[in-house]
Amino acid sequence: VLLLTIPVFGFSQIIIDDVGDGWKARVEKAISLVKDTDSVSYQTLITNCKRIEFIMGDRSTNLPPNTIVINTKDVTSPSINNLAAVLVHESYHLYLWNNSIKFTAREEELMCYMHEYNFLCKLTDVEDWLFLNAVNQIIQLKNTRNK
Repeated sequence: VLLLTIPVFGFSQIIIDDVGDGWKARVEKAISLVKDTDSVSYQTLITNCKRIEFIMGDRSTNLPPNTIVINTKDVTSPSINNLAAVLVHESYHLYLWNNSIKFTAREEELMCYMHEYNFLCKLTDVEDWLFLNAVNQIIQLKNTRNK
């Protein structure tokens, strides 16, 4: 019976590239934070993300249907809250893709930032700059949409 429950308690359903420097452990810590903070975001993450990779690009992104790609800045940031927010944000992109929910690119990004903001509101020790970034992105995307 114990062997059958191991995947439930681990993250075996998500394959995380092990590139060294403790990045895999940081991502696992961020996944645990999502799990402990918001069951809906956690379910969205584990249902839609099957692989996490790393990139040296400017921003974290996703590769539908099931891969999150985290940039080096986000994975090396001292803020585990930021890394968790990236996972929440990018997994929501995957959720929309996998459920054939269509928006314009701007509207989709707005939805993902709103989902990220809702997650941040549930954290007990979130950094102000994370809130400000999400709020600023939401405002900017809403104002651009209305033009």
